[in-house]
Amino acid sequence: MPRLTTQAEESNPKRKGYDFRVDNQLYRSAIGPGREMTIQSSDVADAGVNVRQNPEDFTSNIGRIYSRNDFSGGSNLDNAHKSNGNPNDVRRFWDSQGVDVFNTDLGKGYNVQLLHTTEKEQALSSAVNHMAVVGTRIYVSDDETLYKSDDGGDTFSTVTEGLTAGYQIKGLAAHGDLLYITANNGSAGEIETLTSGGTSTQKMSAAVYDKIFSVKNTFIVTIGNALHQYDGNTTVSSAIITLPSGQTFTDVTDAGAVVLATATDGRIYSLKDVTGTLTLKGQTEITNEQPTCIIESQGIIFYGTKEPQTGSKTIGRLYRANLRVADDLYVLADNQLIKQWDVDGIDNSPNVLFTTRDSVYTGIKESGSTSFLWRYYLPTAGIARYYKASAGGTINNIVHVDEKFLFTVSADGVYQQTSNFEAEGFIIAAPADFFTAENKQFVEASVEVEELSSGESVELQLSNKYESINDSNDSTWQLEVNAESGVGEQAVQLSRVARYVVAKVVLKSANETTSPKFKAFRVRALARPELVVVQIPVNISDRVERPFRKPLRVKNLGETIYQSLKDKEGDAVTLELYDPAEIVRGVVEKISYPIQSNPNVGSVTQYAILTVRGTRQQTFSQVTSGDIFGVKGFGIMRFG
Repeated sequence: MPRLTTQAEESNPKRKGYDFRVDNQLYRSAIGPGREMTIQSSDVADAGVNVRQNPEDFTSNIGRIYSRNDFSGGSNLDNAHKSNGNPNDVRRFWDSQGVDVFNTDLGKGYNVQLLHTTEKEQALSSAVNHMAVVGTRIYVSDDETLYKSDDGGDTFSTVTEGLTAGYQIKGLAAHGDLLYITANNGSAGEIETLTSGGTSTQKMSAAVYDKIFSVKNTFIVTIGNALHQYDGNTTVSSAIITLPSGQTFTDVTDAGAVVLATATDGRIYSLKDVTGTLTLKGQTEITNEQPTCIIESQGIIFYGTKEPQTGSKTIGRLYRANLRVADDLYVLADNQLIKQWDVDGIDNSPNVLFTTRDSVYTGIKESGSTSFLWRYYLPTAGIARYYKASAGGTINNIVHVDEKFLFTVSADGVYQQTSNFEAEGFIIAAPADFFTAENKQFVEASVEVEELSSGESVELQLSNKYESINDSNDSTWQLEVNAESGVGEQAVQLSRVARYVVAKVVLKSANETTSPKFKAFRVRALARPELVVVQIPVNISDRVERPFRKPLRVKNLGETIYQSLKDKEGDAVTLELYDPAEIVRGVVEKISYPIQSNPNVGSVTQYAILTVRGTRQQTFSQVTSGDIFGVKGFGIMRFG
């Protein structure tokens, strides 16, 4: 029985008439008229997944489109094309700053605009600040000083109240047309009321009163680690809840059926009004976290937590939950994490929650020089970064007066929303790969805007680096489209080849009095074939022809060659062609049965077709002295 020659036995197989190898076995081809060898790119198969997620994705042109025209679903989507995607993903993105993605006023077409700026209206020196609104008057405390504003926060003036000198203001609560104030110096305290006319009245001075909250037409005050009901006059009840020593209550809210109180012991307590008396009716433990603030909106409970770490780092989280009742006990259920903030060396805890008709707001310190309001939009359950303060401090108070937001940054000041727009803002869309890991040829991109005013612009910057979503200033962002007039829509040619495309849309204002209005972006890509199909006529006759040598006949050699190839059908192989120089790694897709018979040459078969489908590999380097280790890219080498 004849034996096949292996690569190890021939130092220069081409000189001996071999044309290619499959793994370590050498073969001769039967190339000739009507028996051509072909090497061609494989057709790109349709993934069979519907990626036309927006109406504008339907197109008669070739290729696929990644487009977005609605960003109201909020941030934190890290992949646009996921097999387990959510229907709301087509409205989500990764990150934003300085832009309003929830601009969905009824009666107006949706667009993305720049947010308004904020400015400091009143300096605050203490980290202990409180804020309350009585009618349209805004009160703000700074340590033991009380300020008021009667013009929506534009100006503030000092309020003369009757608090004992040296008492730090610990809490403010609006009740009708009165402002209730709690204050203490650590060993003694008092509760005082202040009328709109400036008349102050001391109500209580029997304990070290700390925080005060107005709920269900009554008050809750904290004294040390205990929670008490207060009638607003001269009666403070015995403790409703007493926490372990060193613990304290952080926030209280009216949640409809019950009052909810958060505490540093990791629990949220439920208090029910039973014939005018608040009574404990259940508690919910938040494992390994400390609840910091809580609020109810449209029947949904929202609460913030913190998870202290070593050093100055504190991880902050925002949750939503439902109030569930069983056996007259009220607990939180279906808890769902909305957002986590985790920056080294920063206290990222949310310390206040504020609700409007359609949104819930919280404040987060994000660096040593910036703090932001974050907005959770109820209609789409999306969250995004909102107003910015150029000061690094915790945000402990948020109010909304005269269609403007005001919030305090601890040890810095009171910030008010202005009528000016941010000079610049951006949206970073989720990376897109069209459900395939293969490289794509990106061919064009465009943006759509409303008619731009002079000086306004909307830029589309692209990156093919997945991790660029984490840094808006990453060096891989490249400007591809810059719309400075008209409505955009003019596609520009791209020449990118990559698996992912990441889009960043940058809005720029001319003079901060107007904002461009961005509507949509589109990026078109075509699948880039990576597979090649090689078809080789293989000599499987008994006749062996060698360069410069006389042909010879080896009985049953053709059958041995044919059977060796059949045994490789469906197997992973490395195919190396010597001329032209190609290396393909893939599978033997098929071995055709002999397609020509010629008994006169001494064998039943003469040639068969070998088909290999795979990917091209970097071939070996050559120099004048022969094949050596490649110096460029460490190519695959052939010795001999």
